[in-house]
Amino acid sequence: MQFLKNNRPPLADEEYFVSERSECEIAPGVVLERRVILGGGLGLLAMLLTQPEGLLGQERNLKDAAPVDSEGMELEDLISKLRPQARKMIASETPDEENYIVRAMEELKKVNKLEAINFHSHKKGLEMDFTAYVHPLLLYQIRMSPNTKIDLHDHRYHNGALSVREGNVRVRSFDIFQGEGSKKWDVAAGKVPAMEEEFLIQEKGESVLKQGQAIGLTRTRDNIHQIEAGPDGCLMYDLFTNFKFNAQSFAIKWDGKYFDNSKKLCKVLWIPPDHTHE
Repeated sequence: MQFLKNNRPPLADEEYFVSERSECEIAPGVVLERRVILGGGLGLLAMLLTQPEGLLGQERNLKDAAPVDSEGMELEDLISKLRPQARKMIASETPDEENYIVRAMEELKKVNKLEAINFHSHKKGLEMDFTAYVHPLLLYQIRMSPNTKIDLHDHRYHNGALSVREGNVRVRSFDIFQGEGSKKWDVAAGKVPAMEEEFLIQEKGESVLKQGQAIGLTRTRDNIHQIEAGPDGCLMYDLFTNFKFNAQSFAIKWDGKYFDNSKKLCKVLWIPPDHTHE
């Protein structure tokens, strides 16, 4: 599964680029249409956000919409606050992802109800909208019908924050299992089991998030996860920070069972990315 793949070189702060519409597969058979904003100048982003016919169109109203936080912020404010921290973190030889993710979750929870280009249905019960990309930040909106599931997947070279805007959602988190005293894999550096190699993951926790709550993951903690909407469905904001331009996500083949119940270990395989749409 390819979540996002971008091979363009980084742009200078005063440069910008707005792409044409393109598509990427975010799950087997689930294709997400996206438009991309690249660059450092927030003036372009602010202009696009405020144009009546601009890049971000009108999102249709949802039943029982969450009230706007009196201290809420707009999309461009979120980016202007987090982007300098994100770039500093990425440039560091010892990035402090944990503190950054805490800040990202707190800021994401303040964001006012976002406008959207267009929510697209990709499979029954799942609609997604690619809202913005201002390197190294990406923001998605995800709307899920009751009990809809996003299957187990891994974010390579990303960390992320997920905020529930409406409804509730269940998140199961896993890590690649290193074994007793073994440090064979370096997930942050992209050193992971080969595509054809069966490997073990270990469930690390399960969270049920309600409206107004958020959860975060780093490149090495809880990066493999499964998301399931609650009985009332949900609307979520999903913020990613890319450590590399070739950051991608990979689906994982899993029978849904534990290989070792006592340790919550599962045998899995990567699902090879499908680049046929490129």
